[in-house]
Amino acid sequence: MTDPAPPRAATVNEDLLAAYESTRVPAWRVYEPRGVSVVLGAGRRGKGDVIEESAAADGVPVLLRKGGGGTVVLSPGMAVVALVTEVLSPFRNREYASAINGWIREALAQIGVAGVEERGISDLALGDVKIAGTSIFRRRLILFYQASLLVSNDTGLFGRYLTYPSSVPDYRAGRSHDAFCTTLARAGYAVEVAEVVAALERVVACRLPSLR
Repeated sequence: MTDPAPPRAATVNEDLLAAYESTRVPAWRVYEPRGVSVVLGAGRRGKGDVIEESAAADGVPVLLRKGGGGTVVLSPGMAVVALVTEVLSPFRNREYASAINGWIREALAQIGVAGVEERGISDLALGDVKIAGTSIFRRRLILFYQASLLVSNDTGLFGRYLTYPSSVPDYRAGRSHDAFCTTLARAGYAVEVAEVVAALERVVACRLPSLR
């Protein structure tokens, strides 16, 4: 099933997890965020990860996310993928993340975006610059995956609201948020967020039933 963009909530996209646990029907959505928010990964803390004065001054909410990974900024100009389904193994997280990342690469290839590769633990990158971050939450055989793909968003917001992370992949090489991340637009791809969302929806709808 697919849903429109979720309302602002304390925990991002957790309604999909509740829907799956209630119905046992795979639940998913692909959407462009309506506004700007800071989202903490599981185990992360606002103090230390977030430049709280900037977020408060701009009225930017700090939300929570099921699943690991670092603190992120969501904003218009991104395409967010969130899905919940049952899988065969309570382990194999890297394998599952790589499989779903492959769907994102497939969708991007369909609209002419070439050369996307996995870097770090489960990032997607063009060369040595990051274009997507992902996270996974597990509850036994239930897998909850989320990714944010940078299409045409303002990457300057990352440095305004986020401190330098305490844990980074080697390929970041000490770069600032804005130097480490790019968007499809900055990489020269003239694609609209709606086009990216539509391509992702097609691929997720086709591939999700086979993820086991």
